[in-house]
Amino acid sequence: MGKTGLKLTDIDDNGLVRLALEGSHSESEAAYFAIYARYHKAVSGHIAKYVKETEEIEDICMESFEKAFGKLSTYNQENKLSTWLFRIARNTAFDHQGKNKSMGRKVENTSIDNSQDEVIDVADDRLSPEDDIISNQDHENFLYCIDKLPEHYMSIARMCFVDNLGYKEIAEKAGIPINTVKTRISRAKSLIIRMMLDIEEQ
Repeated sequence: MGKTGLKLTDIDDNGLVRLALEGSHSESEAAYFAIYARYHKAVSGHIAKYVKETEEIEDICMESFEKAFGKLSTYNQENKLSTWLFRIARNTAFDHQGKNKSMGRKVENTSIDNSQDEVIDVADDRLSPEDDIISNQDHENFLYCIDKLPEHYMSIARMCFVDNLGYKEIAEKAGIPINTVKTRISRAKSLIIRMMLDIEEQ
């Protein structure tokens, strides 16, 4: 990573966790994204064992990482990070499919409390760390990354970042609740940043 001076791909999982929890702001931010990039495909594949809809798989995957990062300090580094992430992902999938009896019982012992299951509520008037990163990126690369998003994220991201529409306007145009708009924008930002980081490393 050029911005941190670290080759995050050479750092093992526990090293990334420590960096995320104890590093400087930029190091911590980079470590979180490195964990996401390292395990996104595997976690998505694990969720696909329980969920069939592609769009829902990506939503659950993003939510699972958000839960994991919110509780990263509870991760026991004597265990495998992948196992911990898979357990969170499986529970999140069960939460989404809770009304479907065929999903069975929720897996126990995850160290994730239910308060983390709420929809992300992104403040309208406050810039997040993701906004800071996005604002410093090349506009052409930014638009390229938006166009590479899954359709249900791309349309919302375009209305937000290109058309500069507010949450209420986007919700009305898309025919979805405002909280869903906020959640998809938050997850679109994470995907955009992941793609931008990949571009920087090329």
